This record gives sequence, C-alpha cells and structure tokens, in this order.
Amino acid sequence: MQFLPLTEADPALQAHVRTLRNQEDVRKFMYTSHEITEQEHANWLASLQDNPRQQVFVVIKDQQAVGIVSLNAINAAQKTADWAFYLDVGLQGKGLGSVVEFWMLDYAFDVAGLEKLNCEVLAMNSAVVKMHQKFGFEIEGVRRQNVVKNGVRVDVVLLGITKAEWQNKRPALAAVIERISAS
Repeated sequence: MQFLPLTEADPALQAHVRTLRNQEDVRKFMYTSHEITEQEHANWLASLQDNPRQQVFVVIKDQQAVGIVSLNAINAAQKTADWAFYLDVGLQGKGLGSVVEFWMLDYAFDVAGLEKLNCEVLAMNSAVVKMHQKFGFEIEGVRRQNVVKNGVRVDVVLLGITKAEWQNKRPALAAVIERISAS
C-alpha cells in the first residue's frame, strides 16, 4: 500500500477521489453528506496547495485509489492535529482501515512531529470508535447532538492519543498489521 500526497497526484486520480467521497456509504458517516460537485472538489483541491494546516494523502492499493487519509487543523506550535480517513465501501471491513490507521499514527508522530492526535467520529459509527480504541485512542468526550444526519441530531465522539501512548501500543499491533498488509 502507498500513501501519495493528493496535491501531487495526477488529475485523474484527484477526480477519482471525488467518486470515492460521493459513495453513499461513505457520505453517511461524514459531516458533509451531500454529493460533492466538481466545483466543490476543485475548490477543496485548490485549498490544499501550500496549506500548512492540512495534509491529505490518497491511499493506493494495487495501483488503485482506494481512500483518503488526512491530517487537519495542524497546529505546529502545539504539535497537535486532527485526522480522518475514508475508504472505498467495497474494501471496508477487510483490515484496510487498520493498515491506514497504523500508517497515519506512525506518520503523525514520526514524520509530522506531532505529540497529540485527535479525531471525531459520529457516535452511530461504533465500529470506527472501537477500531480507534484498539489503536490506543481514548474517548475524551462527546459532543451531544452536534451534527444533523437525515434530519436527526447525532452525537460526535471525541478521541485522542499522545505520542507516548502510541509508542507503548505500537509493538503489540505491528505484527498484526504486517499480516494484514501481506495479504
């Protein structure tokens, strides 16, 4: 698996990212759930150029774009950021999300120089909350009825992990991730 900065990807790959993002089973777990137009996508891509507060990577498996993983709200002074990801719905539930999370944790703490990583998950996405906890994330709070999804207000779970927590958790997960990556 490869992780290519989206701003360096060719236009066809960048366009395919919009297709992945617009899959119904991806949108239902995102804050923005409407279909992204070509213009919205182009504006977003433009906003990534030379943006020190955001890094977006396209996840490539078997020479196909299969998802996105990003650091957002990067705060260089505090050495913190938020992160998020999504995957092609046809590949969800097969361990790929775990490989992406492992990579992002290594990248955030070893390459990007962060000391704390945060994320937000819609409470109805309990599988992803559990996956983050498996990697050492702790639930730090809940924003009650924070987002409207299909006319219903839903909670958002706030999770976080420190560099030291990841360094302690990483050895136990490395062999598992190696097996998943090899398959």
